Amino acid sequence: MKLYRISSAKYLKNMEGLGASYQDGARWNRPGQPVIYFALSPAVAMLEMANYIPSPRLVPKTYRLGIYEAPDNISQLDLPEEKLPDNWSEFPYPFTTQTLGGDWLDAGEELILLVPSVAVSGGLEKIAILNPLHAECNQIKLVDSTVAVYNERIFSGISPKHA
Repeated sequence: MKLYRISSAKYLKNMEGLGASYQDGARWNRPGQPVIYFALSPAVAMLEMANYIPSPRLVPKTYRLGIYEAPDNISQLDLPEEKLPDNWSEFPYPFTTQTLGGDWLDAGEELILLVPSVAVSGGLEKIAILNPLHAECNQIKLVDSTVAVYNERIFSGISPKHA
């Protein structure tokens, strides 16, 4: 299984899960819960990043697209959209998803929770929530990274004063 995430280069190998989602909580975890968010494709990783940065030109120069590998038999739970609360994709994210993901993290049964990406409507793409406290976490390996997170042509129609 391939996993992707965009991060500062100095944190690509860090699998502690103590970043902003740990500090503040996020859609699938409560504050104080270690977690790492991955995408199942580079494109979804870029779309997820677009939730936080209004233009690809504003991605910090230190950011990289990390490419990771996990064994195909890694423990995981797939939650399809029909099993999620009706408000799962709302912004700001609802307490219901924090509870669902937080309870999953606390149970510690699987390394990965697969859920639909909010960045791609209709549940057409998924992201992977990783529990860094799970015993299998050491099986996730960074295998490559790329400096060019986005192609320079993306959003080229946006004038520099709006970027």
